[in-house]
Amino acid sequence: MNTLKTHCVAVLAAALLAAAPAAEAAPLRVVTTTVYVAALTKTIGGDKVSVTPLSPPGFDADGYSPRPQDLFKVHRAKLFIMIGLNLEDWARDLVDAAHNPDLIKAQIYQGVPLLDKPTGRVDYSLGDIHPYGNPHFQLNPEDGRIMARNIEKALAYADPADASLFAANLKSFEKDLTKAETRWNAEMAPFKGDAILPYHESWDYFAQAFALRIPEPPKTIEEKPGFVPSPRRIQTVIQQAKDAGVRAVITEPYYDVAIGRTVASGLGVPCVVESLYDIGLNPKETDYISMLDAIVGDVAKALGGHPNAG
Repeated sequence: MNTLKTHCVAVLAAALLAAAPAAEAAPLRVVTTTVYVAALTKTIGGDKVSVTPLSPPGFDADGYSPRPQDLFKVHRAKLFIMIGLNLEDWARDLVDAAHNPDLIKAQIYQGVPLLDKPTGRVDYSLGDIHPYGNPHFQLNPEDGRIMARNIEKALAYADPADASLFAANLKSFEKDLTKAETRWNAEMAPFKGDAILPYHESWDYFAQAFALRIPEPPKTIEEKPGFVPSPRRIQTVIQQAKDAGVRAVITEPYYDVAIGRTVASGLGVPCVVESLYDIGLNPKETDYISMLDAIVGDVAKALGGHPNAG
């Protein structure tokens, strides 16, 4: 009797196990260097990915210092996605220290038509320059399209079983991006040819996308990337910018905002204070497209003659 009972229990357990739905595979663990790369990755990966950015919202990716917990995040990840072009110099040592032999690494600059490639000798006497080209290409929507395609390829390589889903999500994103570009182009059309003056070389791709001018000289408020401009440099910049007809100054909150506002005041134009990494911090910015929505809106407002922009 006991043997029969045991046999019946075993058969019942086997039947219940066979009837139970198969456990779903855990999401692909992805670590990115910045919040906007994380947002693009989530858009393409959907619920098949778990994405963690290392530098928090509002932080300049160039100047981020990894924390001890970042080692653990990279150690457990399957895929690590960075911008590249030596923007995140800190990432190389972090990945090495994480001791994750199975980690797949991807850089998303491939295929982007790069601006500001230095020529001739390159060393630190020229400032904190990027020897392979300007890495702030996220502000050109067409470069955002290229980034999304590179992310889709990386996800499909790391998780081939879900490649068709990633491809479908990419197609949907590109459709939404095309609609948004129509909206942004209409919003920026009245300002075609207008001159802007950035604090740092972060806005070249934005100017390229929307036919704005960045006069050279002065090109930027900084004389050298990463160096705080001297009072003499600031006065020179103001005069050069006046001569060039600059209509707005743009600075980022991780630089000395007071300097940007001083230059704008000397020119009598608005100063736009705009972070390039505010997804998750600014309620208006929840993904890549809404990030550009906010940035385009702020710049258009400034160029439209509203002195309180930023």
